[in-house]
Amino acid sequence: MNNDPYRKKETLVLDEFDLSRQQSSIIDAAGEMIATITLDERILFVNHAGRKLLAISQEHNLASEPLYVSDFHTPEVYALLKDHIFPSLIKEREMWQGDIEFKNLNNQTIPVNLSVIPHYDESGKVAWITGIARDLSEQNALEIQQRLAKRVFDNTIEGIFVTDSASKILQVNRAFCEITGYSASEVIGNTPRILQSKHHELSFYEALWQQVNTSGTWQGEIWNRRKDGSVYLQWLSINSLKNKQGDIEYFVAVFHDLSELRAREAQIEFLVNHDPLTELGNRTQFIDRLKYILQSSINVNKKIAVIKIDLGEIQLINDSLGHAFCDRLIQQAAKRLKSIVKGQNLLVRLAADEFGVLVVDIKHAMDISRLVFELKSSLQLPFKIDDENLYMNPSLGIALYPDDANSSDDLLRFARIALQQAKGDGRNTFCFYNPDMSNQARERLLLEQALREAITSNGLSLNFQPKVLLKTGEIFASEVLVRWNHPTLGYISPSVFIPMAERSGLISDLGRWVMNETCRCLAEMKASGLTILPVAINLSVYELESSGFAKHLMDYVNKYHLEPCLFEFEVTETGLISREEMVIESLKKLRNAGFKVALDDFGTGYSSLSYLRKLPLTTLKIDRAFVNDITDDKVAASIVRTVISLTESLSLEVIAEGVETKEQQSILLDMGCSKAQGYFFYKPLSTTDFKKLLKNT
Repeated sequence: MNNDPYRKKETLVLDEFDLSRQQSSIIDAAGEMIATITLDERILFVNHAGRKLLAISQEHNLASEPLYVSDFHTPEVYALLKDHIFPSLIKEREMWQGDIEFKNLNNQTIPVNLSVIPHYDESGKVAWITGIARDLSEQNALEIQQRLAKRVFDNTIEGIFVTDSASKILQVNRAFCEITGYSASEVIGNTPRILQSKHHELSFYEALWQQVNTSGTWQGEIWNRRKDGSVYLQWLSINSLKNKQGDIEYFVAVFHDLSELRAREAQIEFLVNHDPLTELGNRTQFIDRLKYILQSSINVNKKIAVIKIDLGEIQLINDSLGHAFCDRLIQQAAKRLKSIVKGQNLLVRLAADEFGVLVVDIKHAMDISRLVFELKSSLQLPFKIDDENLYMNPSLGIALYPDDANSSDDLLRFARIALQQAKGDGRNTFCFYNPDMSNQARERLLLEQALREAITSNGLSLNFQPKVLLKTGEIFASEVLVRWNHPTLGYISPSVFIPMAERSGLISDLGRWVMNETCRCLAEMKASGLTILPVAINLSVYELESSGFAKHLMDYVNKYHLEPCLFEFEVTETGLISREEMVIESLKKLRNAGFKVALDDFGTGYSSLSYLRKLPLTTLKIDRAFVNDITDDKVAASIVRTVISLTESLSLEVIAEGVETKEQQSILLDMGCSKAQGYFFYKPLSTTDFKKLLKNT
């Protein structure tokens, strides 16, 4: 428990006390409870008398078994402490004293006289609180109840006033004064008529008092007037109290102001159909309006369009610049769209960065195309927020009634499918729905579900492709490759399921499975006496964008008692180009943790040298396309030679991938490349075959 932040905090506070042994003895010998608590209401210290009072054993360790103020009070008393006493103590910076009830760990109620004393830090802020409690159990129980009742009376949020049998006000509480604006001295001796709003007829009051006199109680809504003349609605409950002879002695009225409640109800009603960030309509309003329009359009020759709009890459902005920045971006986007969507058409915010447009009456087919193009163009203009200029990549999907569907559910679904197609086409575009999309979407969904099941049920497997020294063919490392052989669909290429995992958000789950399975295999090899060789694992840039990514990888390494230097993580150049700034910090964290980093497919990007110096790399991999053409293409050979020379000057390792012939091996050796992988040496091997290979070499 050394890392427990509460324990550290407790130790720090107690160190500040620096109690001598003599002072500790005095505190423990005290007959009253002395306890110290933090501002988050955790009990740091309680003396012997306090432990006895609260039924806390002397052996109970408050550091490892924390207790809180709420553990020793009923909900009502705790609410008084939390909502009134503690806030007032911190704000007013003065000691509070009064009678209150404790509830010990044996669930026994104990009345006490409690003093609560604030203590300050060097800056003058309240740092902790000391409570001193004296047991009042032996005092008159009725007196205690009266005190508690008085305190509840004074501190309840409902207004209360008490009258005699002639309806003259005898007593009011604090809430009465706060709600009505009258002081106690202004109303005591008067009748409740001082509060009347003139909104009710005389017959209303006659019926009210007739019910009180008959049944002893009345409750309901009533309009009353504050001292400043403003009229407000309140919920009022009146009860009569009778003496032993059955005669009415007092009337007790309890009320609360309904104005704020009515305002909240109006706000809730607004939020049911609106988005609070943009004040546009929300999904509920969109669906309700669409259903209504469809029902009213039956037998009316109208054409309707449902448009779904995705701003694009909003999560990247959220992760890098924060939620508040992202909210401002969405507000700006909503303002632009609102300036275009006018008349009877409806604009709503459907989700985080997704908007919906309902075009209720399309006169001409070209009208909807022009509208969609205008919406897209408005979102492609730069968004200026503070000193940042951001460019979005919007995608739009459109479904039409009655051309594509007749129901609201189908129109929304088809617009979503068209939107996904627009995203798949590279964004910055729009797409109208066509029936073929549904078949493709259904196939993608089935494959995605199968992949999700394969990840969770070990339906995947690993292959290891050895890396060799070009001169001798000696294996010095390997690359881990994930394979998927579905029981009914058969072999599914990584070029199919890995992009799908990235699109669907499964890539992080897939990456965790690969890392865990790789570590498990290495641990098995180590346990069987085999020499463990370093391994390279491919990473998606989407994984690198996850917070705490390097720590998650290290957790697997530690779990299987391995070393981070055994692992090299490969990222593709093309992926890095589009997300350079987003992932550089993650790569640095990998290097700082002791992992190696390789840049795969080097030379296939467009800005390699401009950012290569920024990346915390250990290795460059020459793309197989250049290696394949090295024997008969002078340009390819020149590129490979340049890359090898570049790695020497940057003190990086270089590995050629895709070596398939003896001639390629010889040329690479002549160029100064000493390491490679490819079918000329070894194809990817199953875990079993790879272990056999290591055993025989």
